[in-house]
This record gives sequence, structure tokens and C-alpha cells, in this order.
Amino acid sequence: MTELAFGPRSARSPATRRRHVRAALASFALALSHGAADAAPRVPPVPQGERSPEQQTIAAGFDSLGMPNAVGTYLRHPKAAANILPYFRYVTTATTLPARERELVALRTAWLTRSDYLWAHRAVSARKTGLTDEELTRIAVGPDAAGWKPFEATLLRAADELHVDSFVSDATWQALTQRYDVNQMIDLVYGVGDLTMHAGALRSLGVDIEAGFTDRLPAGIPYTVAARQTNLRLIGKAPRIPPLQPHEWTQELRQQLDPTGSGRPAANVFATFVHNPPVDALRNAVPGHIRASTTLSDRQRELLLTRIGVLCRSEYEYAAHLRAGRRVGITDADVERITKGPDHASGDPLDTALLRATDELYRDDRISDATWAALAASLDTQQLLDVLIAVGGYREGSMAISSAGVQLDDNMAEFRFPPELR
Repeated sequence: MTELAFGPRSARSPATRRRHVRAALASFALALSHGAADAAPRVPPVPQGERSPEQQTIAAGFDSLGMPNAVGTYLRHPKAAANILPYFRYVTTATTLPARERELVALRTAWLTRSDYLWAHRAVSARKTGLTDEELTRIAVGPDAAGWKPFEATLLRAADELHVDSFVSDATWQALTQRYDVNQMIDLVYGVGDLTMHAGALRSLGVDIEAGFTDRLPAGIPYTVAARQTNLRLIGKAPRIPPLQPHEWTQELRQQLDPTGSGRPAANVFATFVHNPPVDALRNAVPGHIRASTTLSDRQRELLLTRIGVLCRSEYEYAAHLRAGRRVGITDADVERITKGPDHASGDPLDTALLRATDELYRDDRISDATWAALAASLDTQQLLDVLIAVGGYREGSMAISSAGVQLDDNMAEFRFPPELR
């Protein structure tokens, strides 16, 4: 397998890799020195007195999260808020992972994504599970820090691998499945992905931390990641989580996967993650919003989804959305820019900004000021939110699809990665 050249995570030579790492660290240090976290929100929450009845109902439904600034900001797009917040509540409060282990993974993801907001909230929850201040600091140091139990170190390593490679390595997967069942593995991988989506959104929107939350990302700890981009995937190999076959479907699953009784096989992605139908419904509301309720044009959506498929090295997502994209006007020139990056050739300025935003969310977990301004010149607030949800939501899906080993569907043969990306 060859590695792809998409920036700091995939430099093609040791010397280039060192230059990228130095540049990334310098950029991060510069952002800190400029007090980026203290900037005014790009999108402020909807004030209490200006909320519609719909917005008030949504806000009341998520009071228990204790995150009024985040919820209030998402209320700028009520339909999106109603679709993405139920699964976020599940990820942070109710997954099948033991509470302590759920918080370990959440805090490590907050650290990896540089999300002060998520760290501030998860630190409070983590202490309630018994995590100490010393352990919170050790989470930032990472899975190789002394003091972790082997399984806890493996959990943290899984978060690192997902963040960098959008894929849980064989060794880590095998170690986790010694203790976790299928539902727990799905909750782990999708949970890291969902928190990553929200981190990128909250950082890009500039959501302020509420008064009374005093925790911040631990200072003075070098930003290191205990993983690397491998681009190794399971296409053509046995899936780790095989899709459920029709004879295994309950009546509930049959109604979900083949509601018309057509007898046609379900797409592999849908048949793979249905082991816990109520949770699957919450989870599917996120991509469901992106596919059916987005305020972006179909073409804009497919540009974003195929590009994040390339960056995450998810051939399944790339093929699915290139297939859809061809039906809504994605051209050969578009495909070349999707596969090679926004700077490969000149094109429509908004298309360039959309592709660049995708790259920045993947690389930095935040859309830069310049790219945000370029997007905001053409898109309204709801469209900007949908950019964040589309990229983050399908990064989340890519992590799960690749880690579970979901195989390509038969209708994807003509839309596979070009040879140089396989």
C-alpha cells in the first residue's frame, strides 16, 4: 500500500515529514500566542428571548447536557440540532462502554482535537466516574504514559489511531475485542467519530465555554499522537463486523432494511451497524440529515463527502458519493481536484473553499479564518453549519466503515479509488 500526500499526516519522506511536523507545531504555537480561544464566536448562540417555539422545545430537550452555549449555537439550524444532538447525548451519557472508559476516550478525543470546550465538560463528568486530576493530565500525555492499565492504554491508542488514520489497527482491534462485544466496538468507534465532528464544529463556530467550567486542556504537555497514518484497509478481506444477512434479520430489522419487501440486499454499511436498532436510529439521523435535510446543494454536499472519503482513505465513502455525485454534476475536473486537493488546479472559488474547509477540518479540526470568510461570503449560517456537519459526520462514518471492514457494494465497481490511491 502507498501513503497519500495530504499534509502533515502523510508526508512521503522522513525529511518532508519532519518539515510538516515543525510547521504544524509552529502554527499551533502561533495560534496559542494570538489567543485564538479568546476570539468572539463566529456564530453566537440564539438569545433566549429570540428563540422560536421550535427552538425553545429543542433547547429544553437538551438542557440535561449542561451545554447551553453549544445547544444555543446549533439552534441557528433547528433541523440540524434536532438531528445531531440525540446521538451526541447518547455518546456522552449512555453508550454501552463502562462510564470510566467512555470518559477516557472522550477526553483523549478532546485533547487530540484541541477542543477546550469538550475537555471542560468531559472533565467534570470524568471526575464523577472516579478519574483523578493526575489521570486527567495523564490522558493528555497519551497511551504510552506510565500508570495505565493495559486495556485503558489500548482504548486511548484506539482514539489516536482513529484521529490520525481513521482506522483501528489490527493489534488494537484484537485487544479491544477480548473484552468488548460488537455493540461496544461500534459505540467506541462511532463515539470517537461523533465527538470529533462536534469538536470541529464547536471550534470552527467559536463556541464559548460557559461560566463555572474551569477545566481547560492541560498546559505544558507536548502534543504527541501514538499512531501514524498507514492507509491500510480491509477492502477485499474478511470484515471484522460482518453485515447481517437477510435470514438473520428480525422483523424490526426487515422493516428498517427492506421496508418495501423488495427482497433486494441492503447496502453493506446499513447491514453492518444494525446490532442495536434504537441506537442505530439515533446514529443514522446524522447522515440522514446530511443526505435529506441539508441546506447545501446536492453537488456541494457530494464534493465534501467524496473529499473526506479521500482524506480518511475510505474507499466505500468515496465510491458511494462519487456515484451520487456523478448524478448531480460532478465532472472529471472535479474528481481530479477531489483526489488531489483544492490547490491542484484553479476552479470555482466556492468549490475551492469547500474543499479547503474539508482539508482543514481533517487536519486541524477547525476551519481557518481565511477559509471561513471565503465560505461566509457565499453561504448563510445554516449552510455553514451544514458544511461542518457534512464533513464531520462523514469523517465519523469513514472511521466506522473502515474499522469494521465494510466491503464495497456491487454497484461501486465503477467508482473505486483510482489506482494511485488504492
